[in-house]
Amino acid sequence: MAELNISAALLRLAKLFDKNGATLYCVGGMVRNSLLGLPVKDIDICSTLPIDAVESILSSAFIECRQKGASFGTLDIKTDGQSFEYACFRTEKYDSTGSHRPTEVSFGANIEQDAFRRDFTVNAIYFDILANKLIDPTGGIDDIGKKVLRATSEDPNTIMRDDGVRIMRLARFAAQLGFTADEATVCAAYNNRAGLKDIAAERIFLELCKLLMADTCYNMGRESLLYGLHLLDSCGVIEVILPELKLCDGLKQRRDYHKYEVMEHCLQACACSYPKLEIRLAMLLHDTGKASAFYHHNSMHGHEMYSASIAESFLTRMKAPAALKNHIVQLVRYHMYDLKGEARPRSIKKRFVTWGKAFAEELILVREADVHGSGIELGKVDTAERWKSILSDMEADNAPFTEKQLNCTGEDICRWLDIKPCRRVGEVKRKLLLHCACKPQDNNSCTLEKIARDIGRGSTKDDKR
Repeated sequence: MAELNISAALLRLAKLFDKNGATLYCVGGMVRNSLLGLPVKDIDICSTLPIDAVESILSSAFIECRQKGASFGTLDIKTDGQSFEYACFRTEKYDSTGSHRPTEVSFGANIEQDAFRRDFTVNAIYFDILANKLIDPTGGIDDIGKKVLRATSEDPNTIMRDDGVRIMRLARFAAQLGFTADEATVCAAYNNRAGLKDIAAERIFLELCKLLMADTCYNMGRESLLYGLHLLDSCGVIEVILPELKLCDGLKQRRDYHKYEVMEHCLQACACSYPKLEIRLAMLLHDTGKASAFYHHNSMHGHEMYSASIAESFLTRMKAPAALKNHIVQLVRYHMYDLKGEARPRSIKKRFVTWGKAFAEELILVREADVHGSGIELGKVDTAERWKSILSDMEADNAPFTEKQLNCTGEDICRWLDIKPCRRVGEVKRKLLLHCACKPQDNNSCTLEKIARDIGRGSTKDDKR
């Protein structure tokens, strides 16, 4: 295991605490990642001192700090170009209402008490900075060696019941670190899955997004991400937050196209997709409508429409940003377009311009993930390669993808057609764009004027000057 790298700023803080009769410890991700030889992103520090005492100490040393959560005894500290999050040792008590917020927070706890309120043993290892010593009340070092995620408490139900988000954090940490989850901890997560209903949608969605991008965190690979997604199911998260996907569990598909049933295909396609959040979310949701389509029509034909509706409903429930939601819904809606590669190049070019170049490129990635996630076909995907070729030809021919790339303006169109600025101008401009997408050589003022006049012959007298 690697050693901790203690900066001069952190050493300075530890000496300040020592002068005031307290030992400063590092804890959490910094210690865990250092022992694993992984990059350290956030530095959490802690001691027995309450935040008002720490504020006084830091103020006298001209070190910047601000309260982050006074009720939880936390401070943000900035010094020498580094940021730290400080927390006072504490214990917490929860009631049975399912609020997942402690009803009582008590400071002045010792290090063992503080450790056993934390979620997993690997996050409850402390490092005494000045003594250069590790303190491990819950057995986290041994679990790091075994690459196991285990709840700190002897009764893991307590850990999962206190805060439902820990159920999702279990899956996320497993995927990020390449760890397996302790069986008793998984059982506790499943037993307390209903607690997720009491968690704010925004918190759940944030954890889901972190999980979907987990393989990019420390480059653990797609198999680690797939394990994390399977853990979501094992812990009951999918049935609680995305029951539409759980309905697809066990729903069989044609064996000549799919190795997996529908839900497993969604998880496989998500895990093997390009590491971009929009793509990952789209792949998780892209076939969620197959159960509904099969129920209504005894066929999965047209499932993309059902899936798009489910994606919109799910992302609305999760309070996802509107732009992100709309973008993913469109990816899901069109993921079946030209599935057999029979669309004419002219039609595809017009589609690419209508969608926009960036969206077209993402839909190519969606198609590749959909096929690879089938477990049948690997390597290059014929329809995706065809789209890439068409897109490449358009770029090589300088085909316009936006109206701004047309060699004419709205004023030009008004002059050519002798009309006032009106909606008709935009309609003509859009038709010129679609024409030039297929015939980029016509994107010159002279030819555009001729085409615009042909289009404009249907103008009404109200458009005339």
